[in-house]
Amino acid sequence: MNKTKLTILLSFICAFANAQITGKVTGAGNEPIPGASVTISGTTTGTTTDVNGNYKISAKSGDVLTFSFIGLLTEKITVDNQSIINVNLEEDTKLLGEVVVTAFGVTKEKKSLAYSIQSLDSKELTEGNQNNVINTLQGRIAGVSVTNSGGAPGSSSVIMIRGGTSITGSNQPLIIVDGIPIDNSTDGGSEVASINRASDLNPQDIESVTVLKGPAAAALYGIQAASGAVVYTTKKGKAGAVNVSYNGTISTSSILGTPGIQTTYGQGEQILGSDGTYTYNLESPLSWGEQLSAGTKVYNHLDNFYETAVSYNNNVSISGGSDKSRTYLSLGRLDNNGVIPTTSYDKTSFRLTNNTKLNNKLTVGATANYIKTNISSTRQGNASGGSYTSLLSYPANIDIRDYLNDNGTQKPYYLDQTFDNPYWSMDKNPISNELNRFMGILSIDYNLLKGLNLAYKFGVDVYDQHNSSLTTGSFIESRQSGAIAQYERLHKKYTSNLIATYDTKLSDDFSLGLLAGHTVEDYNLKTDYLSGVGFLAPGIFNISNVAKENQSIRELISRRRGMAIFGEAKLGYKDALYLNITGRNDWSSTLPVDKRSFFYPSVGLAAVVTELADMSSFNALDYLKVRATFSQVGKDAPIGQLESYLSTNINGLASSAYTWNGVDVGNPSLEPEFTNSFEVGAEARFLQNRLSLDLTYYNTVSDNQILIDIRVPPTTGTFYATLNGGSIENNGFEGLLSYKILQNTSGLSWNAIFNFARNESKVKTLPGAINEVYLSDSWTFLNSAAGAGILDGSLFGLRGKRAVTNDAGQVIINANGYPTLTDQTFTDIDRQPTFTLGITNSFRYKNAALSFLFDISSGNTVYNATKSALAYYGVGAETTDRGTTTIIEGVTADGSPNTVAVTKDQNYYQSYYSRLADNFTENGSYGRLRYINLSYSLDKTVCKKLPAKSLEFFLTGRNLLTITNYSGVDPEINAFGAGVLGAGSVGIDNLSAPNVKGFDVGMKVTF
Repeated sequence: MNKTKLTILLSFICAFANAQITGKVTGAGNEPIPGASVTISGTTTGTTTDVNGNYKISAKSGDVLTFSFIGLLTEKITVDNQSIINVNLEEDTKLLGEVVVTAFGVTKEKKSLAYSIQSLDSKELTEGNQNNVINTLQGRIAGVSVTNSGGAPGSSSVIMIRGGTSITGSNQPLIIVDGIPIDNSTDGGSEVASINRASDLNPQDIESVTVLKGPAAAALYGIQAASGAVVYTTKKGKAGAVNVSYNGTISTSSILGTPGIQTTYGQGEQILGSDGTYTYNLESPLSWGEQLSAGTKVYNHLDNFYETAVSYNNNVSISGGSDKSRTYLSLGRLDNNGVIPTTSYDKTSFRLTNNTKLNNKLTVGATANYIKTNISSTRQGNASGGSYTSLLSYPANIDIRDYLNDNGTQKPYYLDQTFDNPYWSMDKNPISNELNRFMGILSIDYNLLKGLNLAYKFGVDVYDQHNSSLTTGSFIESRQSGAIAQYERLHKKYTSNLIATYDTKLSDDFSLGLLAGHTVEDYNLKTDYLSGVGFLAPGIFNISNVAKENQSIRELISRRRGMAIFGEAKLGYKDALYLNITGRNDWSSTLPVDKRSFFYPSVGLAAVVTELADMSSFNALDYLKVRATFSQVGKDAPIGQLESYLSTNINGLASSAYTWNGVDVGNPSLEPEFTNSFEVGAEARFLQNRLSLDLTYYNTVSDNQILIDIRVPPTTGTFYATLNGGSIENNGFEGLLSYKILQNTSGLSWNAIFNFARNESKVKTLPGAINEVYLSDSWTFLNSAAGAGILDGSLFGLRGKRAVTNDAGQVIINANGYPTLTDQTFTDIDRQPTFTLGITNSFRYKNAALSFLFDISSGNTVYNATKSALAYYGVGAETTDRGTTTIIEGVTADGSPNTVAVTKDQNYYQSYYSRLADNFTENGSYGRLRYINLSYSLDKTVCKKLPAKSLEFFLTGRNLLTITNYSGVDPEINAFGAGVLGAGSVGIDNLSAPNVKGFDVGMKVTF
C-alpha cells in the first residue's frame, strides 16, 4: 500500500473514532448559557459554549461529556452515535436552599447557624410595590417592626428589630449592602417629614435580604450592629444570553382618611361676661364662635386639602455574561407625586456591577451606584405655618382657598393674622431637598490554597445634600419680610474589609471552618448652615440679599474612625452538630483613649437532631434542628460627647470668643455600653417538607447605657449632661410557620406564611434619682405629652400632663371644679404592641398568581395629639357639646366627692380637656391588608410570537383595608420619623400627613 492510500485510510479511521459533536447548553426558560464548561470526563479535553450557548467538541463513542456551570447541577451524558447533544442544566436548588448570606456577605450553610435569621427574595420584596426598601419588610419578618412617619412623599420609616437597645441612642439596625455598611441616617427635626437614607436604594436592584435579628447574628459587625443588621444582596449579572428587562408601574394614591370635624359652629372665640353669657370675638383663628345659621356655606378644609396623587416608576436592567465574567446594569426613575399639592419625591438611580474571574484563583469585582433625589416638602406637626395646624386655624365658614389679594399678596381673613394660609405656604414658601449619592465597591477574591480564601472589599458611600427652606412672605412676625434657611451637607464614609476563611475536613466526621478579619471605617460629615431674615430687594431670594447683621453662618464637622479585628471558629461534627465561637475587638475614636479598645465574644451551638439520631419512628418529621447562643456586642459613644460644647457668634458686625454655652457638658470618662443576649430556638419540617416551623426565645440586656442630654439639677452648673448608666431588658418570642397547603400537579398551588412576634422592652435601671428619660424631640401639640423611657416601665412609654392625685390615687379637684395638671410619667403605657402577626398567602393557577399580606398589631397604645389639637381649636367633632355641663370625677381636698359642675366651653376644652394626656391615649391595635397583588404571565408560546421572552401584567392594592377601634385616621404612625432617637415617636399621632392607600398597575417584560 502506498503512502497516499495509507494516509487516506488513517483519516477515515480517525473520523470514525472521533466524531464531531455539536449542541446547545441552556438553563432556566431554555435560555442559552454562554461560558458553560463542556469536558470529556477523565481527560483534559474540553471547550466552552459561545454567546448563544453553542459548543463543538470531538469525542468518540463511549466518552462521557460533562456539562457544568456555576450554580447549576452538573449533567453527564455518554456519547453513543449522536452528532448533536443538547443539554438543559437545572438550578442547584439544594445549594440555594441551604446557603444564606451572613456577616460581611459571607455565605454559610443555614443548618450550621446557632441563631435566628430570616430571608426574603426579590419577588417577595417587590410584591407590595413599596418605594422605600425598608417598607418592603413590613409584616414579612418575625420580630421586625417598620413604621411610617406619614403619607408625605419622602417620609422616613423606622425599623426596629426586637425592640430597642438604647434609651437615647439609635435603635436602627445596621444596613449592609453587598457586605459594606451604608448610611441610613435621617435628618433631625420635626418641621419636615425627613427621609431615611436607605430609601435611596432601588428595590428593583435587590436580589435578596437577610435580617440578622440579634447581637449573636450580627456579632462580627460589632459596634453598629447592637440592634441587629439588615443585609441586602444586590442583583449580579447572570451568565447566558443578554437579557433586557423592563418594569413599569403607574400608581394612584389617596389618604386613608381625615378625622371627623364639626361644621356647626363658626369663627370666633368665646368671652364669658360677668352675667354668665358669652360674647364672641370674630378676629380669631378659632372655631369657638356662634352656631352657624341655616344656609351658611361650610367647608371641610381637611377633605379638600388632600388630592389623589399619580406616580410613575420605570426600571430597565441589562444582565448577561459568561462563566468568566458577568455584568448587571440598571436604570431606574421614580416620579412620586404627593397627596399634598406641590409635594413630590423624585429619584433617579443608576447601577453597574461586574464580576470577572481572571483565572481559577482570582476574581475581581466592581460596583458603582449613583442616586439623585429631589424632594419637595411642606411643614408639618408643631411647625410654625405647618399645613395641618394652619388647616385647623381656618373655621368651617371661611374659604381657605381664597387666599390671594388682587396684587398677589396673601389675604388675611381676620385682623393681625399671625400664621400663613397652607396654600400660600406651598406656593410661595417652598421646602426642597436635593441629594447626589455615590456608593461603590471594589472587591478581590483570591483562593490562595485549597480551602483557604482571601477576600478584600473597599466601600465608598459619599453624598452631597442641599436643603433649602424659603419664605418669600409671611404673616408670621419673624418672617414677614422673608427668610431663608439652608444647609449643604457632605457625607463621606469609607470602609475597608479584609477577610480570610479556611475550611477543611479534620477527619471523616469532623470539619473546621475558620474566619479572621480586619476592618477600618472612616466617617466624615461636614455641614454648612446658612440662614437669614429679611430680604433687602424684592424678588431676590438669596442669602446675599439679606443684611449682614441678619445672617447666621455655622459650620459643623463630625469625624469618626473605627477599627476592629475579629474572628470566628466553627467546628462541625458529621455535618450535623456545630459549635460556633466569635470574638471581636474594636477601637473607636469617640471614646477616651484608655477606654476606646474593648472586646466582646459569642458562642453558639446548633444540632440537626434528625441527622444525629434515628428518628424513623417519627414518620411525619423530616427535619429537626435545635440551637442556642450567647453573645455580647459593644457600642461606642456618639461623636463629640467627650468635650464640652463651645460656641461663638460669627457674622460681619458681631463676634465673640469661643465660650462654653452653659448647656451641653462633655464627659471625658465615658465608657462603651454592652448588650448581652441569650437565644434558644428550634427549626422543624414536616410532611415531606411541606410544613416548616421556626421558634425562637431570646433575652437581651443592654447596660451601662450612654445617655445623651440627660436633664440634671441646675446646681451642677448645667442643664444637660452625658453619662453612663441605666439598662434595658428585652424579652421576646418569635414564631415562623410556613405551609405549602396545595401543590397540585394541574397547576394549582397555595402557600401560607405566618410571622408571629412578641417583645417586651423594659427600663430596668437609670442613674441617680432619674425615674424617666423623655425625648424632647417628640413633644406633641401644647406639650401635652412626649415619648419617654420609664424606670421599671416600658422603653416605649409616655410622659405627659396628668391630674394631681392623692395617696389613694383619686384625682384632687380644686374649688373651680378643675384638677391641677402636672407633667408625670405613665408607667401603665406601652407604645409597643403586645404581639404582631403577619399572614402572607400566595396562590397560583397556571399563569395567574394572587398574593396578599394581612398584618396584625395588638396591644399598642397610640397618643392622639391630633385629636387634642382639633379640640383646642374647636374643630373636633366632640366640641359640638359646648354649653353642656359635666362634673369631673374626683375628690376635694378633704376627700369628699366632687360636686362642682363645669361648663364645656372654650376654657374647658383649651385649658383642661386638650391638655389632659389621658384623654388621648388609645388602644391602637389594628389589622391591615398591607397589599394584595394579582398577576398574569403570558404563555411562552405566545411570547415566542412577540419580541419578548416573558411578559407579565400585575395589579396591586395597597392598604385597602384597616380594621381598628382607634379614633384617629391611622394607628400605624410615627409622627416625627426616624430622626428621633431612642424609642422615638412610634405610636405618636401629631398632625402628620395621613398615610396613603392606592393601586398600582404595571408590567414586567424581558427581551
